[in-house]
Amino acid sequence: MCSVPTRTIIIASMIGTLIEWYDAFIFGTGAYYLKEVFYPFVTPLLGLTLTYLTFALTYFTRPVGAFIFGHYGDKLGRKRMLIYTILISGISSGLIGVLPPYAIAGFLSVGLLVLFRLLVGFGLGGEWGGALLLSIESLQKRGLASAFVQSTVGIAMILGSLVFLILPPSQMLAYGWRIPFLLSFIMVVIGVIVRLKVPETPIFEAVKREGKILKLPASVVFKKYWKQVLIGTFMAGALGNFFYYGAIFLPGYFETLKIIPVSYGLVATVIFGVLDSSMVYVSGFVTDIIGRKPLLIASNIIALLMLYPSVLLKIPITFLIFVALFGFSHGLGYTALGDSLSEIFPTEVRYSGSSFSYQFGNSFIGGPTPLISSLLGSINFFLYPVFTLITILIALGFITTVLPETKQIDLAQLKVS
Repeated sequence: MCSVPTRTIIIASMIGTLIEWYDAFIFGTGAYYLKEVFYPFVTPLLGLTLTYLTFALTYFTRPVGAFIFGHYGDKLGRKRMLIYTILISGISSGLIGVLPPYAIAGFLSVGLLVLFRLLVGFGLGGEWGGALLLSIESLQKRGLASAFVQSTVGIAMILGSLVFLILPPSQMLAYGWRIPFLLSFIMVVIGVIVRLKVPETPIFEAVKREGKILKLPASVVFKKYWKQVLIGTFMAGALGNFFYYGAIFLPGYFETLKIIPVSYGLVATVIFGVLDSSMVYVSGFVTDIIGRKPLLIASNIIALLMLYPSVLLKIPITFLIFVALFGFSHGLGYTALGDSLSEIFPTEVRYSGSSFSYQFGNSFIGGPTPLISSLLGSINFFLYPVFTLITILIALGFITTVLPETKQIDLAQLKVS
């Protein structure tokens, strides 16, 4: 489908989403330290909640980024938008690493932290959809093509956790927390260089040659494909929800209760990442054979069954097991999610539609999970998993009843009617 080496396309697709997830994990995984750096003026539990709130704020600008970059990605091409997204998100993430702590700059440091997180979210709003399309619209086997992009979740978790494991807690609190953010600058340079070498996807170029570029693709998505957006939003939201529940909420919860040390939580996150990234490739191979729906259903059901046991059994070893199983279940369905979201929208609106669905789901359902779970649990212990429970049930309803099986669809022939 494309004359450029497959390796170049894969790297170009992966690097931006790697920064996206790397940023999310170093912020979420490092919440224990960040609450001390930026929110030392409140109690530890409230500081953790405020850190999660700052984390969740990023997701309010992601839909804006999805709208803008999706719109122009369907009009001007995937490649150009991916240069902009990696520059905005990567540089903003790196700048967090040079912020002064609250002890020096007071609320100015908190304000700048919020600003940079919002900019990160804006840039990343268009990253995932464009990166996924750069891969699947250029390569033959869509399941495996999607797997490379989706595997960046687990890889980023491993990298982010290992960085925090390098130094002892005292040094991490003093200066070490900056290192993970500063590394974003290096990733940006690599990403821009590689993406400049990649051409536009053949499928988009074909639409452009045919003169079928829409004037307002975003408008067409909401007029003609709002049902697909709704389905995609809850599918992405459910996987994002139990992902954040297992990867960020559970470690933070157990660390705050002093059931496990921070280092134990980081090790659990590494295990989560290894299983997640491994299963993404396995499911990428399998989904091209049996389809997208079976993996999405199995993934959600496994996560559903673990919600209450994961918080009821307050034992370090069971904590480790449940975090690992959440990684397994997320990886099982994540590749199928990427394929489904790209295959339910025609080429002319694919960037907009897939970006809207994914970012809406992660912004309003997945991303706020640590915050909402913490707030619900503060009311009653048994409310901790309720938010995740409800979203999974809704997603399963959509997947089993209205989501079409799309593994046999020819993307090049899927056009706006």
